Amino acid sequence: MSHVLFISHARGIHGAEAVMMQAVKACIARGARVTVVVPSIVPDAGLAEQLKGLPVHVLALPYRAAGLHACRTALVRAYNIYALACLKKYVSQEQADTIYSSSSITILGAALAKATGLRHIWHWHEPVDSRFGWHPSLKSLYRRLAQSTDTIICISRQQQTEWEQTLGLTLTNAQIVYNPIKRIAAQQPSSHSAVSFGFIGHFEERKNLPLLIHAFEKLHTQYPEASLSLCGAITPEDTAYIHSLTALREPVLQILSQTSDVALFYNAIDILVLPSWRETMPLVVFEAMQAGVCVLQTNRSGMSELIEDGKESLFFSPDDEEGLSTLLTRCMDTDYRQHIAKAGQKKALELVNNQHFDQQIQSLLCE
Repeated sequence: MSHVLFISHARGIHGAEAVMMQAVKACIARGARVTVVVPSIVPDAGLAEQLKGLPVHVLALPYRAAGLHACRTALVRAYNIYALACLKKYVSQEQADTIYSSSSITILGAALAKATGLRHIWHWHEPVDSRFGWHPSLKSLYRRLAQSTDTIICISRQQQTEWEQTLGLTLTNAQIVYNPIKRIAAQQPSSHSAVSFGFIGHFEERKNLPLLIHAFEKLHTQYPEASLSLCGAITPEDTAYIHSLTALREPVLQILSQTSDVALFYNAIDILVLPSWRETMPLVVFEAMQAGVCVLQTNRSGMSELIEDGKESLFFSPDDEEGLSTLLTRCMDTDYRQHIAKAGQKKALELVNNQHFDQQIQSLLCE
């Protein structure tokens, strides 16, 4: 029986951790023994609850993911030295044979594999650009660790190409594994009358929210009944940041806390807009499409590998405010918007199938 050591970069239930949970369940289904390593120095945001009832051992250690700032980079190195020593002892005693790292910004798994000779599967979810979450001083280290990793999982061909360009090497050990797409709750027909635009995600700089807000402001002068809802992990700083971008307030502009009931959010909007500077394979797009929402999204992601522009979704450049404004105006036409939404919903439902993902993960981790 194989023993897989999963190393999480955070303790939430969204994004990379949600994909990691599916990978954990796939390995359990194959009969593997599973240990999940979590960072003890960050607050739990639902991962512990998700792990309850599963036959896994949870190991909490003080390590950190890489960061943009030099001070954090130094802390990462210091924390990881201690965590690495603990894990070297653990894998020797417990006979782990495979390491899975849930994020490119967690270098602990790669360092552990290099120190112990164990197989390492490194799941890279994040996009690469000037806003990516690691300090430039780590670039040479990433290059070495990437070359020594058994398999790097990229979640789109575009993401792999961008990583290769950034690191200046060919990732001959990379494999494309599209993220699993979960089915969300069936929706009741929307009851709101005015057209509502929405965004869901973190309110961080790479999400490019100023583009959406400024384009919506232009639309609102022509269609004052339209509204915009922004849903994310809200802090007072987040609210102040959004308010600094616009004079719009409730009920036209709503700032909502992140919710586990994403179906409820999608049912309250007609159009989802994802203006990020970079994305890899954002699952919110598939969730919204399942709910029958028309999706406008950045053209800098791997989504174009699965979704047809102009038919199932609408793509735009994240540095083209005029282009986005044109699309927002066009989507005020009910027939056009619903035509895109219906085609997108059909496509998203076709793609809801975790079996292929499970088989790929089991092949990588359990054989």
